[in-house]
Parts: sequence; structure tokens; C-alpha cells
Amino acid sequence: MRFTPVVALLPALAVAQEQVPLADRVQGWFNKAKSYLPTATPVAPAAAVVEKVVEKTKIQEKTVSEFNLTNWQSYLEPASEPQDWLVYITGGNKTCFGRCDKADKAFNESVLLFSADPTSPNLGKMDCEENKVLCSAWGAGAPSVWFLQVPQAQLGEERPNTPLHTVYLNSTTVTPETIYKVHSEKVWEKAPAYDGPLHPTDGWLAQNNLLLPLGYVIYGFSAIPSWLFMIGISFFSRAVALETSAAPPLLVRTRRALTINPKMSDLDRTTPSTAAYVVATAILAGITGYFIGQGSSLGLFSNKEKEGWPNSYNVKPHLDSSDEDYESEEEEDSEEEGDGTELANFDSSNEEVKLVLVVRTDLGMTKGKIAAQCSHATLACYKYLTAYTPNSGILRRWESQGQAKIALQVKSEEEMEEMQAKAISLGLCARVITDAGRTQIASGSRTVLGVLGPKSVVDSVTGHLKLL
Repeated sequence: MRFTPVVALLPALAVAQEQVPLADRVQGWFNKAKSYLPTATPVAPAAAVVEKVVEKTKIQEKTVSEFNLTNWQSYLEPASEPQDWLVYITGGNKTCFGRCDKADKAFNESVLLFSADPTSPNLGKMDCEENKVLCSAWGAGAPSVWFLQVPQAQLGEERPNTPLHTVYLNSTTVTPETIYKVHSEKVWEKAPAYDGPLHPTDGWLAQNNLLLPLGYVIYGFSAIPSWLFMIGISFFSRAVALETSAAPPLLVRTRRALTINPKMSDLDRTTPSTAAYVVATAILAGITGYFIGQGSSLGLFSNKEKEGWPNSYNVKPHLDSSDEDYESEEEEDSEEEGDGTELANFDSSNEEVKLVLVVRTDLGMTKGKIAAQCSHATLACYKYLTAYTPNSGILRRWESQGQAKIALQVKSEEEMEEMQAKAISLGLCARVITDAGRTQIASGSRTVLGVLGPKSVVDSVTGHLKLL
């Protein structure tokens, strides 16, 4: 009775909650994020963060990478620095039985908590409804969180192990804080590291390039409807019954000796009727068509480029041109001018020398085009050093140490220009290739940046980039 007024006020309280200013609500999110961080971890001022959130044009949310069949290997490839990945596994009605909606909402809201934490890992997401083959290959269950520790790349050595910890989420009680605590309180450490055959990078299936084929097989069996199995079992049992009905000669003689009617043992198979042939042909045609349709939906019979890096560009080159054809001998790929005054000699350094090729992935170049542009950049750096510092120890060490070349990826021309400027300020050889525009991309496009110099100095410019 006394609770009646309180119950009547509940709708009003809900409306009042919705009227809370955006800045105050976001302030609450970031206060929660700060409460989970270690005290020694520097945290951005809350007022500045809230101001950025309120001004929508300045929102700095953490990027969530979508994992699929064509790009997951590039995300988990070792780079110049070790990386941690927190990958959220979700699904739809068929792969999550409609239980992932609350978990999806919690993960989307937890992105703000990760954004406020400078120590947070890279965020990824895989939808098993859209990536059934990859989900089958990984043996992933939804909803769950995979925490992977991708090691640093080691030149000339085998790939180090990538520890994988799986944290399963309760689809009814999961909250944004639950997902964020997987990182902030290191909940992933409580789950034992998985080292079985279905490990995405360390399992023997992945090391023998059998992981994805197994995923197709598992998905193929899961896609077969139950009625097909029932029909197959029916045909098999009928065939076994017909085989056993024809008694062997010894059994016939035994039956005759026992005065059993010999006609029961002399039964022969009856020839199938025309109707039986028609029905069997229709069933086989239906099964074949079903699997062809499934294969077509997976892109097995398509000539189009698949979605995802490095073949995600849907490039349509001119029908009458290629990387080898050209319209004019005067129109060639070129590198920027320079006089060599910015080059440092680095004579006091005995460090390994390497050439880094930074490739723009936003231009939609095919693998052949990228190879051609990287060749241009390599030659440009070599010619530039030979022309202006012919006696440089850097060039001699690079030649004697095997001419190490590492291809990295960058997503915009602006970022490439910033790295070139930083490389030049450090005295490195930094050459940018400008495409002539004969085939796939517009004329004047800056495609590849080549940076050559001591390893530590080059890493200070490009060490944050991912491998191509």
C-alpha cells in the first residue's frame, strides 16, 4: 500500500534519467573507466574528455576491427612491437540462438571505457553469423571474449607463440563493466591458455594451412539439413537389407538339408522401376543444387575480389592496359626531387640497416601493382644515396647485410607525409613514389614511401605500423 506512490513514480524517474545532460552521462562513463585503472596509470582529464565527446566532431572512440576470412591473419601477424587483441565473438539467431543482443549492447558501450584507458588493447569483433566458416575453423562460441597476445616479429626466426585466453560471457548478466574488466582486472589470466589444434596461429592445423579447409568441412556438415541425413540412412538401410536377403550358397544348402523352403533363400533383387529412377534423380539433383548454392553464397564460384585486406578493393583495371603496358614513354612513375643535404652519415653507428616500404592501402592497388611500386621505391632510395652519398657506410652495410626490406601499411596520404617529414628531420633517406596513372589509380597519387637507415632510427618513424 505504501509502495503504490513509488510505483506510480517509476515512469517519471525513467523519463528524468533520459533528460540527464549528455556531458554528465559521459562523465559517469569515464569516471567508471578511471576507477578500474591502476593508480599509476596516467588518465586523461575528465573535463577534456567530456568536452570532446559533447563536440561530436572531436569524438575519439577506439576503433573496433571487424575480423573476417580475408583479414584476420593480417591483424594477428607479428609487427615491430607486441600487441594485445581483445576480440568479441558474437552471432545471430542461427549461431547464438538469439542470446547475444544484450552482450552486443554491452560490448558497444564498453568501447567508451576502453577509449578512456590508454593501456587498453586493440579491439576486434567477429560475427559468427556473417563469418560461419572462420567461426567453425576457430571453434569459437558466442558470446565470448578472446584475449590474444601477439608477439613481436623476429627477423630470421620462427614465429613466437601467441597466447590465447577465452572468457565466456553470461548472456543474461553481462554488462559493459564485465567486458572492460577482462582487460582492467586481467580476468583473462584466470582462463587457461589454449594450445590445441584449432588455435588460429599456433595449432598444427594452422601451421600446415589446414585450418580454413577444416572450417569449410565443419560448416558444410552443419549446413546439411537433418532430412538429408534421414534420407541417406533410409537408402543405406534398404541397401543392407537387400544384400542380406540373398543368402550365400552354403546357407542355401544348409536350409535345404533342414527342409526349409529354398525359395526363401533364392530371392533376387528386383530391377528398379522408372518411377524409382525419377525419384532418385530428383533427390540427387536437389542435394547437388543445395551444396552448389551454399558454395556460391560463400564465394567459391565467384571471380570477384573478396572483401578485406589485401584483396578488398574491387579494382577494375582498364581492359586494354596492365602494369606492363603504357600509353606514353614520357609518362613514368617518379620520385620527389632532392639535393641530399638532409642525409646524415650515421658513420658512428654499427647497427643493422634496413629499408622500410610504407604502402598506402586506401588506393585500392592490387598485389601486382603494390609489388611494382615497392620496386620503384627501393630503386629510388638506392639511386638517391648513390648519387649524393656514394661513400656512405649506410649503403655499404645495407648491401652487405642482405638488403633487408620490410613492407608496412598506412591508410592515408596525410600520415605518409608526416612520416616522410619526420624521417627527413632525422637524416634518413626517405623517398616517395608518385604514380603515373596509367592503370589502376589516378595520376599523381603518392603510393609508397621508402625509408632507409639504421634500424632503431627507422623504427622511431615507422615502428607503430602493421605489416603489409
